[in-house]
Amino acid sequence: MLALGTLLYGCQHLEPQLTIGDRFANEPYRAQLRWLEPAPTDTIIKIGESSPQSGGSLWARMRQGFSLLAKTQGVARIDEQRRWLMERPAFLTQTGRAGSRYLHFIVGELNKRNMPLELALLPAIESGFNPNARSPAQAMGLWQFIPATGRRYQLQQRGDYDERRDIPSSTRAALDYLSYLHEYFDGDWLLALAAYNAGEGRVRDAIVRNRARGLATDYWNLSLPGETQNYVPRLLALSQLVNTPTEYGVSLAPIADQPYFQMVALAQPVDLAQLAQLSGVHERELRMLNPAGRGRVGGRLLMPVEASRRLLAQPEMIAKAALPRVSVEEQAVAAPENGVAEPQVAQAAPPGV
Repeated sequence: MLALGTLLYGCQHLEPQLTIGDRFANEPYRAQLRWLEPAPTDTIIKIGESSPQSGGSLWARMRQGFSLLAKTQGVARIDEQRRWLMERPAFLTQTGRAGSRYLHFIVGELNKRNMPLELALLPAIESGFNPNARSPAQAMGLWQFIPATGRRYQLQQRGDYDERRDIPSSTRAALDYLSYLHEYFDGDWLLALAAYNAGEGRVRDAIVRNRARGLATDYWNLSLPGETQNYVPRLLALSQLVNTPTEYGVSLAPIADQPYFQMVALAQPVDLAQLAQLSGVHERELRMLNPAGRGRVGGRLLMPVEASRRLLAQPEMIAKAALPRVSVEEQAVAAPENGVAEPQVAQAAPPGV
């Protein structure tokens, strides 16, 4: 966990006005990732391991889409970051456990845009795949949007709802921003990644300075802040470990290339605590999939695949979860003198997120 804490910086510190973030793809997804050992059970829904019927390995699919590693062998800064990661197996384990919910979805979104699949590992560097991660600069979510950049990419932020934490919305926004940076820097992904961390203005200024001095203007030759000097090599080093784990003595458990969650459309907001009781899914799991609101979700709900199938087969479950919760005190007040509670009339659910 200490190792994770050292990584919660991402793009938030250096140039707040130029950091990340929009929308979501309304399609069913599910993520599944295991690094070393299966995560402790925090949900009744069991995630199956890779099988002949599972559609193959997500690791293999990712490796086929890696396109940034061709020129990374023997780069001292990458070697240094790879050693840093290998000295912290707890980081790899915890990152994989947290990423198991989201990685398949992110890979799918990257594939749609024909973007390098190494970028699917970027939330490991940004937040440790923790959608509730918050930096000292108030960056939030898997992709660590600061407030200003969240607004720049139309991510809603209000007291009871922060779309920077939303999994589909923040992922779509981050890929929008990375795509913009890739185009801004003439198709150079390493410069785009550096700008994701430091801001495009800072990277552009470093390029201008080098050009004026007759120096090379690629990422490796720019004078950038120390954090950014480590940021890109760390992502590439992590990608090397995923690409050839046996070469580095890293054990990656099989991962089925299957979605972990589905998006369920909601006609009215639901209470996650009540839904957890009704569905058999641990409330913590529901909150990790739906972290943007404060315990109440509207518009669409992310649920583990098997649970979502049960939910869709039992629409009354959603209706019950949409009812306002009644406290013990309220139940006591509502009970008549004979001690038998009167049936409660459901009030209209308040507008949700």
